[in-house]
Amino acid sequence: MKQSLVKKLTAGILTGALAISVTACGGNSADTNNASTNADVSAETENSGDVTVINAVTGGSPKPYISVEEDGSYSGYDIEVLQAVFDRLPQYSLNLQTAEFDAIFSGLTAGNYQIAVNNFSYNEKRAESYYYSFPYDEIKYVFVQRADDEPLTSLQDAADRGYKIEAGAGVNVTNAIEKWNEENPESQIEIIYTEADLSVVFEHIQDGTSDFRVDDLPIYNSYIEEFGFDGLQKTELSADETAKFSTALDAYFLFPLNDEGAALREDVNKVLKELQEDGTLEELSQKYFGADQVPSADKFETPIN
Repeated sequence: MKQSLVKKLTAGILTGALAISVTACGGNSADTNNASTNADVSAETENSGDVTVINAVTGGSPKPYISVEEDGSYSGYDIEVLQAVFDRLPQYSLNLQTAEFDAIFSGLTAGNYQIAVNNFSYNEKRAESYYYSFPYDEIKYVFVQRADDEPLTSLQDAADRGYKIEAGAGVNVTNAIEKWNEENPESQIEIIYTEADLSVVFEHIQDGTSDFRVDDLPIYNSYIEEFGFDGLQKTELSADETAKFSTALDAYFLFPLNDEGAALREDVNKVLKELQEDGTLEELSQKYFGADQVPSADKFETPIN
């Protein structure tokens, strides 16, 4: 099953990388790995009549937010929210592509993509370069560690035990632990930076290569359901510990920081507010998480940046 997952993600990433290469060379043919709504995407033009093609980009993981199926189609909570938004925007046709994570940001900046979807959390540095949509998901975090370990209670507890964490650079949890290390020079948590799939990272916790993770509950549940990992346990973070990740609890779409990005964000935000009010977001949240993880109504009033 693990090999199947790796094959799916590798196929999606290679397809996205090819699409970026073609664009850089001056071509504008559509990625064959796409999901479109409202109209078929034309490989020869960005606009067809009054319909504008919106090139969206994702890294293709993690489940249950985003996944690329064997047939090249997309699924997951983030994907269904994105498609629900554009189902209500007939002036646009959505063309979804896969790219390596770093290429998402360079592609937005270069104008290759008009919107990015990858369960992005908020951080101030990124907000200097991209517009954020209204949030559409509120994350609940858990400590993940070996089943025979004493359950963790805090980052201080992890530091006191000399625990190591394996995590990707630039993601919300890593940012929070880097901040912890800056503010607590006597209580450091060693970070092993990686680009490995989470299934590999979980294996490394089991075999002792690393010691713990801080992940959101739906991701943990999804990987446990698919891969087993009988040697792991989870412990929900307390309110005080969750506060250490407080700027990274919500998930957003990203847009280029220009007039076109601002206009598209306005249209997307209008629909996101509708989806929150009519219960569509809660319905999708229950479908994928078995719980209501929709942000509170007040977060659908004013954009965060």
